[in-house]
Amino acid sequence: MDIKPSIRSNIFMNAHPLGCKKYIEEQVNQIKTFQPFKGPKNVLIIGGSSGYGLGSRIALAFMANANTINVSFETAPRQNRTGTAGWWNNIYFQQYAKETGNIHKDFVGDAFSTEMKQNVADYIQKTVGSVDLVIYSLAAGARKDEATGNIIKSHIKTIGLPAEGKTIDIADLSIKDLTIQPATELETEETVFVMGGSDWRHWVEYLDQRGVLSPGVKTISYTYIGGTITDTIYRGGTLGKAKEDLENQAKTMNQHLSQKYNGEALISSSKAVVTKASVFIPKMPIYVSCLFEVMTKYGVHESILEHKYRLYKDMVYGNKRITDHLKRIRLDHLEMDEKIQKETAELMQTHSDESLFELSGTQKFLKDFHQIHGFQFEGIDYEADVDMESLSLLQPE
Repeated sequence: MDIKPSIRSNIFMNAHPLGCKKYIEEQVNQIKTFQPFKGPKNVLIIGGSSGYGLGSRIALAFMANANTINVSFETAPRQNRTGTAGWWNNIYFQQYAKETGNIHKDFVGDAFSTEMKQNVADYIQKTVGSVDLVIYSLAAGARKDEATGNIIKSHIKTIGLPAEGKTIDIADLSIKDLTIQPATELETEETVFVMGGSDWRHWVEYLDQRGVLSPGVKTISYTYIGGTITDTIYRGGTLGKAKEDLENQAKTMNQHLSQKYNGEALISSSKAVVTKASVFIPKMPIYVSCLFEVMTKYGVHESILEHKYRLYKDMVYGNKRITDHLKRIRLDHLEMDEKIQKETAELMQTHSDESLFELSGTQKFLKDFHQIHGFQFEGIDYEADVDMESLSLLQPE
């Protein structure tokens, strides 16, 4: 099969399997240059096939010597479809993680469903007995309401007034205006249902009921706070309401886990990175591109892997935890530095649409966006035919 990037309305419709292998390989090689640390032994990651979930899995598997169990919703290759990047990430993580000698298991399916929770709990009981870390890093655009059978979709919208900004058209490499309309009350509620913290709480409650949480268990989910540049669109919109719910659920869980297990429920605010949804949030691609430029200039830019390694080594299991008045871990403190924010805002103002593409930060944004789908890696012949028939025989373990 000839696999070239297929992009429709800023959505990648395909992934390159060999590029995904390279994506995993580079992260594994990078993590091996870091220092091991004492962390969790048995880790459950809900949403561990890409992004921060995958970075967390690699960091903990290789540097904390942890067993890992991942739950993610992926599509396998079939006919003329390549399968999702997460499908291949799971497969190649398994291949490289064999050298750890530990247990690494993938469950592919609907993490929101009761059936999946049952299957995962059964597996934990039969293999590792219990887990001492539960990471909730799920990024989904829709969720089935098991009570009604309806599919509920999330909405990236503002609250109150429309918001205008610019985004990057990945396909034709141009800057385009993007306007987001205010959400209705129902749309806000639906976004909270899909992207808030209720499913995270359901996972922890179910694992608690099944007796598969270890003494001292920790659970953590990732949020994004950001600054004034993105506040109206992100934190002040429907996404922000979902994040508020996530943080409120953590408070409730923390009380229970601390009393019953001497454990804790944590929220960690991550730095801005390139995600599949970045291009659908006005200003966000421009902000992230300029942020990358400034943070690189000052030597504080981190890859997703570096970011999550520092989280677990220094702040979750180390003694360098940085928190705010709401007790959220502020792993984003480098991004939120006043100097970084000021220069990022200035850069956004001074560059025209055309000159923005000259920034190394924008080039990195575009490269990262392609690489999370397996494209633009050195050492891969993207003109060569890919033997999908042989690759399709590979399955998550």
